Amino acid sequence: MIFRSRPQPPAPLPEISATGRAVSVLAGLVLAAAAVRPRPNRFLSVLALATGSYLAYRGATGHCPITEALEEQFGDRDQRIR
Repeated sequence: MIFRSRPQPPAPLPEISATGRAVSVLAGLVLAAAAVRPRPNRFLSVLALATGSYLAYRGATGHCPITEALEEQFGDRDQRIR
C-alpha cells in the first residue's frame, strides 16, 4: 500500500459541560448579532463582536483557551485546593 494512515492523537475531552456549552454558544451568537448593529462607539461594537465570537467558539468546541492559559500559569484549581 502506497499510502499509510498516520495514527491520530486522541481527541481532547471537552472541558465544559453540555449545558455550559449550549449557554455559551447561545450567548455568543446573541452578543455577536447585537454587535453587528451600527453603534456610535465602534470600539464597543468590535469588543462585543470579539467576545461573542469567542463565546461561540468556546461553546462549539468545548475548549476554553483562557482557562487553559490560567491553569498553565497558576496551576490547576483542584490541585491548589487540596
